[in-house]
Amino acid sequence: MPLTITNQDIINYYDECESDYKLLWHLGEQSALHYGFWKEDTRLLRDALRNMNDYVLGILNLKPGNKYLDAGCGIGGTAMYACSKCNCSVHGISLSEKQIQTAKMKSAHKNLIGKADFSVQNFCNTSFESASFEGIYGIESICHAFDKKSFFNEAFRLLKPGGHLVVADFFESKHSMNPSEQKLMNNWAESWAVPAFSNFETFIQDAENIGLKLVENNNISPAIQKTARRLYYCFFPGLVCHGFLRIFGLRKKTQGRNVWSTYYQYKSLQNKLWDYRVMKFVKI
Repeated sequence: MPLTITNQDIINYYDECESDYKLLWHLGEQSALHYGFWKEDTRLLRDALRNMNDYVLGILNLKPGNKYLDAGCGIGGTAMYACSKCNCSVHGISLSEKQIQTAKMKSAHKNLIGKADFSVQNFCNTSFESASFEGIYGIESICHAFDKKSFFNEAFRLLKPGGHLVVADFFESKHSMNPSEQKLMNNWAESWAVPAFSNFETFIQDAENIGLKLVENNNISPAIQKTARRLYYCFFPGLVCHGFLRIFGLRKKTQGRNVWSTYYQYKSLQNKLWDYRVMKFVKI
């Protein structure tokens, strides 16, 4: 059963927990809120974050002059990276006004206005004209959709014929879980304002029913293990710091749940309850 999560809950999570990402996730430099992709020679998180951009955008197969949609762009890091790398244009959308204002500021600073643009929109119901984009991607954002079918319907509408959709996200690896397993996944979902994590097979079937044909399905869980472990190592010191600052009114409940998320995501991964998958679909 999906949790009772509202759009405002999602906005509050990202706005209120931005300070945590700034502290731990090189937000000033990389502007990335996603897990990193660790290769054998990767030593630093900042490099792993860049690797994930390269991996996802490589699967999308960026082409100069094409127009892409970043569905759930955060503060715009991947969108700006794509524009700088490939001379394409990317429009990033987020529910958070705060995130979009930050993304616009960063885009202007990098002289990317007109290439990397941003607006406050819901990726399940946008204002764009049909067939506006050659490609759409979502990195750890589509899990926030209350109804994944609504997202697929909108993605299908927005893509040009033959256009591609790439989704990098967390997917339940089991069709059924025992009560303790489901509680662990629900606790994690609630801590990140996620209504429900999709089973990967159900996700694929929902997309194909709408006309988005799966062409790649990559389980890259081994490549994100170090990120999951890094987050877990933050749990105990984070819990102590949060508790101390909460006494003085300097932390909110949302931030406390975010600290606990580092525990839930790692324990559920250890128990093989989810995979990190990067899927590519084509509009047929």
